[in-house]
Amino acid sequence: MNNKDRINKISGIAVLVMLAVVISGYITGSVSLLGISNDTLLYVVMPTGLIWFATRKNGCGSCNQIS
Repeated sequence: MNNKDRINKISGIAVLVMLAVVISGYITGSVSLLGISNDTLLYVVMPTGLIWFATRKNGCGSCNQIS
């Protein structure tokens, strides 16, 4: 597995975690998940999720520079 695939998998998982945090907060009306506030969790996983969206642009976007 090359670095592009690793980056895409890690970032894709982060996107799913962000989605789970947002949905769980909406459904339960709670501001925390597993004892950690939702906004803190989103601040942690958002950068990797944004990398995933950036790699979708023009085929692979910014990850074209990674061999």
